Amino acid sequence: MSRPARPRITPVRRHVAAIVTIALSTAFVAVLVLAGNLMTASLDQSAESTYRGADLVIDTGGAEPVENADGTVSAPPAPALRDVAAMWPVASYYTELRSAAPGGSPRFVELRTLPPQEVAPTAVGEGREAVGDHEITLAPETAEALGVGVGDAVLAQTYDAQGEEQQVSLEVTGILAPSASGSDLFAFDTPWAVLTAANAPVLTGGDLPASTYTWHAALTPGADAEAIARSGSTAGVEIVTAEQAIAEAKSQGLSGMVAMGSIFGVFVVIALLTAAVVVGNTFTVTLAQRTRDLALLRTLGATRRQVTATVRGESLRVGLVGSVAGLLLGHVLAQLALLAAFLLGATPGLGIVPVSVLSVALPLIAGVLVTVFAGVSPLRRATRVAPLEALRPVEASSRGAGRLRAVGSAAAFVAGVGMLLAGTGISLAGTTGPGLLLAIAGGVVSFVAALVGLVVLTPIATSLIGRVVRRLGGVPATVAAANTLRHPRRSAATISALLIGTTLMTMMAVGAHTAEVSLTSDLDNRKPIDMVVRAEAMPQDAVAQVEAVQGIEKAVEVPTAELDVDARDTMTVYGPTPEEIDDVAVRGDISAKMADGVLLTGGDRAEQFGLHDGQVLTLPAADGGTVPVTVELDGNLAMSLLTPATFAQLAGGDPATALFVDMAAPGASARGGLDSTTILLNLRDALEEGGFTDPSMSAEGVEREMYGQILGVLLAITLGLLAVAVLVALVGVANTLSLGVVERTGENALLRALGTTRAQMRSMLAWEGLLLAVIGAVLGVALGMLYGTTGIMAIFGSTFPTVVTVPWVQVLTVIVLTLAAGLIASVLPARRAASTAPAQALAAAES
Repeated sequence: MSRPARPRITPVRRHVAAIVTIALSTAFVAVLVLAGNLMTASLDQSAESTYRGADLVIDTGGAEPVENADGTVSAPPAPALRDVAAMWPVASYYTELRSAAPGGSPRFVELRTLPPQEVAPTAVGEGREAVGDHEITLAPETAEALGVGVGDAVLAQTYDAQGEEQQVSLEVTGILAPSASGSDLFAFDTPWAVLTAANAPVLTGGDLPASTYTWHAALTPGADAEAIARSGSTAGVEIVTAEQAIAEAKSQGLSGMVAMGSIFGVFVVIALLTAAVVVGNTFTVTLAQRTRDLALLRTLGATRRQVTATVRGESLRVGLVGSVAGLLLGHVLAQLALLAAFLLGATPGLGIVPVSVLSVALPLIAGVLVTVFAGVSPLRRATRVAPLEALRPVEASSRGAGRLRAVGSAAAFVAGVGMLLAGTGISLAGTTGPGLLLAIAGGVVSFVAALVGLVVLTPIATSLIGRVVRRLGGVPATVAAANTLRHPRRSAATISALLIGTTLMTMMAVGAHTAEVSLTSDLDNRKPIDMVVRAEAMPQDAVAQVEAVQGIEKAVEVPTAELDVDARDTMTVYGPTPEEIDDVAVRGDISAKMADGVLLTGGDRAEQFGLHDGQVLTLPAADGGTVPVTVELDGNLAMSLLTPATFAQLAGGDPATALFVDMAAPGASARGGLDSTTILLNLRDALEEGGFTDPSMSAEGVEREMYGQILGVLLAITLGLLAVAVLVALVGVANTLSLGVVERTGENALLRALGTTRAQMRSMLAWEGLLLAVIGAVLGVALGMLYGTTGIMAIFGSTFPTVVTVPWVQVLTVIVLTLAAGLIASVLPARRAASTAPAQALAAAES
C-alpha cells in the first residue's frame, strides 16, 4: 500500500519570494567561495612558478661574504652538493624601463632570473632568447605596457660600478609566450623581464653569481632531496626542499588573505541575516493566512507533530530549491566574471571556475540552515494554537507581550549603544583591538534590538508620519495608514527588510567619507606640499622647467637652510612668503600661523629634535649675533617654516633654494589624465635632463592620492557586496507587500464593491509602500550615521584625528533610493489588487 501524500499547507506561488531570497544569498556565498578558490589557485601558481625546475632551495645569507683582491665584497659561493644535475643563481631586482621611442612612459619592472633551459624550458613566443649583455627578453604584459616589440630598444635606469645612476639601452630580442611567462592568471603581477648572467652587470652593476645569496638546484633522478638538504645545511647555509619552500610560500600567502576573508565573511553574514529576516517574514505571513487549513488538519486528527513535520518539510523544500538555484547562479556569475576579465584584457588567458566540494556544499548548507532557522518561530506559532481556537480569527500578540517586547528591546538597544560608545572610547584611548571588538558587539546587539522592537515602534511611527500622509494622499493614504496600523507585525516585517539595506548603505557612506576626509585632512595637515624639490644647484629657469611638466599646476622657489637647534642633526627649514605658501599648499591656513620670530613645525618633528611647544630657542644669526625664535606646534606638520624676515636673519642673504610644487587636481585639463606616479617619474626625468645638480624629491601628494585611490577601491568593493544585501531586502519588501495583498483579498474586494476604483487601489498600495519606506529610511539613516561615525572612530581614532563628516548628497541618495524601493515594490502587488473584479476577489478570499 502506497504512503499517502503529505498535504501541502502553502501554495507554491507564495514561496517564490523566499526561494528568490535564498537563491540570491547562496549565490553570494558561492561567489565568495569561488573567489577564495581563485585566490588560492593564484597563490599555488605563483609559488610553483617561483620554484619551477628546482628540487632544492639554498640560502647562503648566513655565510661569510668573500673579500676580493680589489677590496670589494662578493656573496658567498653556492655549496658543493652531491647528485646535483644543475644549479643556478636566483635574483630579483627592480628597475625602471621605458621605450627608447620619443614619448615612452616609464614603468617599474621586476628583473627575474629563470632556470636553465635544460632544466625547465621557457618558450619564447616572439624573437629569440637574450644572450648578449645589452639584450633583454620581456614578459608579454611588460612588452604591452611599454609599447615595444622585438627589435625595439628600451632604456633602463641602472647604476655603474661606482654607484652612480645611469641610463643604458638594451635591445628587445624576444617576448616570452604567455603560457611560459609564469604570469599569474588571477593576480596583477608587476611587469617583469628576464635577468641573465650576461645582462646582469649592465642592469644591476654587478656579476650575478657574486651578488646573490639564493640558489636553486635540480637533482639527478632518484636522488633523496630531503637527505641532501639535511646533510648540506650548515650554520651559515640553509637548504630546504622545493616542496617545503612552496608550502611555506602558500602558507604566508594564505595568512595575508585572512583579513580580507574576514571582511568578506561579514558581508556573507549580512546577506544571510537579511535572507533569514525575509524568509521568516514570508513564513510568518503565509502560515498565518493558512491558519484555518492547519486547524482543519488538527480537527481531522492530525497531531501537532504531524503538522510540524508537514510545515518543516515545506521549509526544507524551499531551502533546497533556493540553495540549488543560488549555487548554479553563483558559479555562472563567477564564470561570466572570468570571461569578462579575459575579454577586457585583465587576464592573459580564460580562467575556468575552480569548482570544489566547498563551493558546492557550503551554499547548500547555508541556504538550508537559514531557511530552517528562519522557519522555527513561525512554525511554533502556527502549531501552538488549539483546533477550535484556530477556526476563528485570533490576534497574533497580546498587549502584555507587546509591553514585554518594548521593554526588552529598549533595554537591549540602550545596552548595545552603551557598549558601542564604550568600545569607541577605549579605541580612542589607544587600545584599538579590545575597543573595536566591544564596539562591534554593541552594534550587533543594538541593531538586533532595533529589529526586534520594530513591532512596537511601527505603530508609533506610523501614527506620527500617517498624519502627514493623510493630508497629502487623501482617502487612499488614510486607508493605507490604517492598514499599516492594523497589521503591525506585517508592517514591521516590511520595514525590517528596508531597515537592513538602508542602515548598511548609510553606515558605509558615512564611514567611508569620514575615513577619506580624516585621512586626507591628516595628510594635508602633516604634508601640505605635493612635492618638494631640492638640489645642490638649480638652473635659472628651474620654475619654468618644472611647470612645463604635464600634470604640474604651480611651482615656487623658496629659500632653504640647515639650522643647528642643539640636536643631533640639523633641521631643514624653509622661508616662503605668505603668497608663495598659499599658492601651492593644500591647506589655506598656514600663512596665517606664520609670524616673525616663530618656528612653525609639527609635534613629531619637534619631538625628533627635542623641542616642545612654546620653547624659545636662541639661534646664531647670520651677522654673528643671536636671534630668539619661539617654537609653535601646528598639529603634526612634517616640515619647519619661518617667515622670510626671520629666515634672512638666520641664514643670510644668499641661501640655497628649493621648489614647492603643486600637482594639478585629478580630472583637471592640466593633469592630462596622468596618475600621480607618472607625474613624479616625468618630473624626475625633467630634473635629470634640465641641469639640476644632484636633485632629490619628496612626493607627499603622491602618497595622498594613493591612499585616496585605495579607499575608493575598497568603497567600491564594499558597495558592490552591500548591493547583494540591498537586493535581498528589496525582494523582501515586494514579498511582504504581495502577501499583504493576498491576506486582504476580502477587504480589497469589499472596497472595490463599495466603489473604490482601480487607480485608488493602486494609490492605496503605493502610499502603504511609501509610508513603510519612510519609516525604514528615517530609522536606517539614523542608525547608519551612528554606526558609521562610531565605527570609523573605533577603527582609526587612535591612529589619527577623526573628522566626522556626513556626505549629505549620498545620504539623500540613500533616502531617495529607499523611498523608490518602497514604491517600486508596491507596483506588482498594487496591480494584482486592482486587476481582480470584486466578485472574483470575494470568491478567492477563502482559497
